[in-house]
Amino acid sequence: MELFLKGLVNDKFNDMVYLRNNTEPDSVVRLIETYFADVGMILSELSLHVDTLKVDFAKLASLAREIEDKSTSIGAEHMRLACSDLIKACDAEHKKNFSRTLPWVKNEFTNTRKKLDAVVQMERRIIRVWSSQSSN
Repeated sequence: MELFLKGLVNDKFNDMVYLRNNTEPDSVVRLIETYFADVGMILSELSLHVDTLKVDFAKLASLAREIEDKSTSIGAEHMRLACSDLIKACDAEHKKNFSRTLPWVKNEFTNTRKKLDAVVQMERRIIRVWSSQSSN
């Protein structure tokens, strides 16, 4: 609830947590961890292109949109919003703005990851409780 009130996540994230599948109780953990891995990899790829002489802005915009889509799909609102400036810099083919915006997006990802890691830990505790109750 705190993450929602702070605007870090939106209703989509809350729905994902509340609609967790009882046959797959680790579904939320898997979704969040997949999100971390995918976005981390895309951010690394974006970082490789910052210092290149000939920047392929279409590719960078596509990668930034991929982060935006992944963030939207799990309700990571701050990340979704941060990506819009990165996409604008790519669409305008403005390398300086891209270079300024990318660290901000990475910082948002770090903050989002820290907060969602707490959710993952809580979900794992819930899974352990459910498992212990079902084995009794």
